[in-house]
Amino acid sequence: MSEEKVAVKRKRVRFSTEIMFILSVVFCVALSLIYLVRYNNIRNLLQREVELRERIESLERENRHLKQNLETLSTPEGIERLARERLGLVKPEELVIYTINEKNEPVNYAVPASDPLDLQAEQ
Repeated sequence: MSEEKVAVKRKRVRFSTEIMFILSVVFCVALSLIYLVRYNNIRNLLQREVELRERIESLERENRHLKQNLETLSTPEGIERLARERLGLVKPEELVIYTINEKNEPVNYAVPASDPLDLQAEQ
């Protein structure tokens, strides 16, 4: 009987060793998967950080450009240039002369009205 008990104990020990090995492998695989997922998340976050930094730099450049335009257009000369170019306004003492270029696009020139004789002489 003692021999039978020794054989049962050996089987039991072997069985628990196999279970421990399998559990260890499963644990290592699970740990590896968790590590890979975390690593992938960190890599994605670093890439996103680089993209956001580039976007910030781009927006800061645009902001500087817009501030410069605002300073330029806030002056009386800038307002006058804007009114002439975008709105097509002229001073009351100026005449507007429209010409057509090669592409059939109208081009206007503002000429002071104080010299109407000079205009006739040039034509």
